[in-house]
Amino acid sequence: MEWDHKEAEFWDEYSQEFRCTLWGTEAWFNISYYNNGQDCQEQLACFAEAADRCLGWMNVHQAEIFAAIEDDGLYDDALDWIDGSEIVEEDGIEYSLLYDDTRLALPYRKDDFFSSLVPSSLLFSADHKSTKFIVDLFLDTEPDVFAGHSIEVFLNGDFKRDQAQYTISVNGLAG
Repeated sequence: MEWDHKEAEFWDEYSQEFRCTLWGTEAWFNISYYNNGQDCQEQLACFAEAADRCLGWMNVHQAEIFAAIEDDGLYDDALDWIDGSEIVEEDGIEYSLLYDDTRLALPYRKDDFFSSLVPSSLLFSADHKSTKFIVDLFLDTEPDVFAGHSIEVFLNGDFKRDQAQYTISVNGLAG
């Protein structure tokens, strides 16, 4: 992997951006490593491998990420957003009119919500001060129940570990 190097006033940033596949959907994947001017080629290689392992882990452990989203109450939040929209009936079927006039068939079940989640971007970042990294995952709904807002999920890990072990937290809606 080739890294772009961008110098800032207070640190050096090495970054790489490319497309990846998560849960069958293509998304932007950005890796950033901040090293404060120190030689870090070995660390960059370790970090890139860890980011790849983490992406593989996320593809296999979608249910754990979705459980964290449910625990944070975002399905209930989606229902609140839908309840605030105009309801229309056509041919005996009720629809919620979303902010962009998209029609969403009702009732909107939990399965509908989770099957609507699609990754929009992933940001992996770390710095030279430790081997810890954070993944910032943004998920959109299709159709767009949250009116342009994304669900923000964090995964924390250690890029020096051979075994995948992550802490998942949900930051609610972003955007």
